[in-house]
Amino acid sequence: MASRSTPEIAGAGYGTQWLRAGMSTVFQKLAWACTGGVLLLGALHARAATVVTDTVVSQVSQAQGNVSVTFGQIFKSGDVPQGTTLAATVNGQPVGLQVDPKATNPDGSLRHAVLTAMVPSLPSNAKWPLTLSAQPAPTAAEKVDHVSLSRLLATSYDAEVSLNMGGKSYTANARALLQVASTAHACKPWNSQCDLWLSGPLASEWVVNGPLTATDGTISPNLRVYFAVRAYADGSSGTLHQVRTDVIVENTWAYTPQAQPQYIATLISGTASYTSPALTQYAYTRWHKLLWWNNAEPQVYLQQDTRYIQASNAVSRYMPLKPDEKFLASLRQSCAPLDRCDQTKHMGNVGAQAAIGPLPRWTSVYIIDPDVRAYNWMLANTDALGAYSVHYRDQATGWPISIEKHPYVTIADWAFASKAAQQSNVKAAHYKADLLPGCTNNAVVTDCKTAWYGTGNPYLWDNAHQPSASYVPYMVTGDYYYVSELAFAASLNSLWPNETYRNFSQGLIDRPYSQVRGKAWVLREMVDAAYLLPDDYPLKTEFNTQVENSLADWNAKYTNNASANSLGLMDAGTVYSMNGGNHNAMAPWQHNFLTWSAGHAAELGFTGAAEFRNWLAKLEIGLMTDWQTHPAQGYCWLEASAYSIQVKDARGNWLPTYSAVYDATFPTLADLECNSPAMVAEAGRLTKKPRRTGEMSGYPYSATGFPANFQIGVAAAADSRLPNAKVAWDIFQSRSMKPAAPEAYNNYPNFAILPRSAPH
Repeated sequence: MASRSTPEIAGAGYGTQWLRAGMSTVFQKLAWACTGGVLLLGALHARAATVVTDTVVSQVSQAQGNVSVTFGQIFKSGDVPQGTTLAATVNGQPVGLQVDPKATNPDGSLRHAVLTAMVPSLPSNAKWPLTLSAQPAPTAAEKVDHVSLSRLLATSYDAEVSLNMGGKSYTANARALLQVASTAHACKPWNSQCDLWLSGPLASEWVVNGPLTATDGTISPNLRVYFAVRAYADGSSGTLHQVRTDVIVENTWAYTPQAQPQYIATLISGTASYTSPALTQYAYTRWHKLLWWNNAEPQVYLQQDTRYIQASNAVSRYMPLKPDEKFLASLRQSCAPLDRCDQTKHMGNVGAQAAIGPLPRWTSVYIIDPDVRAYNWMLANTDALGAYSVHYRDQATGWPISIEKHPYVTIADWAFASKAAQQSNVKAAHYKADLLPGCTNNAVVTDCKTAWYGTGNPYLWDNAHQPSASYVPYMVTGDYYYVSELAFAASLNSLWPNETYRNFSQGLIDRPYSQVRGKAWVLREMVDAAYLLPDDYPLKTEFNTQVENSLADWNAKYTNNASANSLGLMDAGTVYSMNGGNHNAMAPWQHNFLTWSAGHAAELGFTGAAEFRNWLAKLEIGLMTDWQTHPAQGYCWLEASAYSIQVKDARGNWLPTYSAVYDATFPTLADLECNSPAMVAEAGRLTKKPRRTGEMSGYPYSATGFPANFQIGVAAAADSRLPNAKVAWDIFQSRSMKPAAPEAYNNYPNFAILPRSAPH
């Protein structure tokens, strides 16, 4: 697995190529050596294979020179094999390209990298293709100078944060922190004092952090500032011409007593400045703001080919859709610090939410149309997650909490853990060491209880309704802030549940998360982090192990268990009661979420995921096709998207067939031919709304209706290639009513997913 700290080897790995204007010399920095550089001699390969073409989009009506463009790029497995390099052209002309490899595939090919291109000139309002090509690596090498910290410190660059808390000023200074790190030679990959995030001849980035300190030496015990400082060289003389600082303010120390600082923040970097509104920062929250030193920000947008992202399997395949121009023009482009933006205030609220789905609305809109307004909307709502108390950083390591280091940490079982910690035994010592501090009532928060865990934050996260946190934003930006958000989300989902139910450090998902939809979204968050985090990220191996443990647990309980339910139903799925029974019914739509999530894990290559998806997919396939065997008795596909269906009898035993489920749930529809006028009329009578032939139940006209929910499950099932899987999808596609304006998929594509196997 690739590591950013592995010594460089000339002619091996992936390359960063930088072709100087008017010269045939190629500069190459090897994938295994992100902290060093080499100069490789040789011409560009004549038969370079195009991998993907993105678009460089000018955002102003003036020409620009030496335009720096940094972005994250996902690659199809095998598109950039080990031993090859990447080259770039813009509008057909070679340009400098720096590759900072982050993640690799099992075959050694490049999975994800942060790329920096230097565009020598960009005309006003230009939209130029940026083409990335793979080619064999040249063999001769010489050293290439990287943008070094000493070069940055030789300039007058600085960035500072000043917080006015009750009339007292607390500050943190980027230059001072960088100077200390430089003197200590501390800047290395994943060093908690100075993390080297990017390193090369075009750009380097260092992430330093420190407390906020008053002039009298008082230190804020809860707040800490992170400066992600990225310096760009101009590509010809090597002069540093731009410095971008991502200023991150955190209240995330997991084991420090909770506090809710109130302040106004002022951020300065040369002539660039920002002043926040009055803020209350609850425990375990964070926010960030980008400043370009002296306002020297390139006015450019890198528009990715999101069809290629879909084809890479990193995200699902979406229907070909185009959002309305009026809708795009209405999207918010930014949010104030600690503002929830379009996120739901209480995520546990019932009903449709824009955040629910394989990807949230703002991200799925970007995936179907990477317009800059969709991109900004996605980032604004990802930033909004910083306002929720979901960021737990371990002071001892500097990284999000690890349940391997803290196996007794829990939020769901906090009340028990807090009592256990007060005992006098070995187990009590474990609980005490890992116990998160609860909130205490004060002038800011007044509803803290000793009986359960809380933070007093009015914005409430919920595992069963959580959005995909920062997966696509990190994927396409390559930004440090978003990679840390991705890791925080996985850490939260592993530490939140009952510690015994998850089997402490094993991180099992099934038992501790009672709702099937909760299992689905937790699996997605863990899979996304395990897949996309850099290979050498401190918690990546742990997250991968938890995913593997959970899939193995599910397969042992269900896939490989002859006694498991034969219809593909989860043991914990009967959360509803109907027809006078007690917990005798389940929600197909929640099952659809888990079937998709397991399918997503399978597409990303996780061992055991395809087997689990196939076991689950029996339900989607059965509900859609059972009627074909017995048209007047089998389960009719029009009711496959029902809100809930009865799956147990009066004695609590599983019903043996889909036909039995249909008879118990819809007794007046039994013996009526599926989709016949009589059956459709009776179905309309039951819902007190006229139905038409081919119309599925549950708001079929809506992009968030139950047929829309069903779509992601049956799409995943179709790719299982199980018997009748394709038939199930074809029947679903034949439905007579689909999401339509004003609730069409094009502006709300959360569930607009197609099988990989469906025709293009």
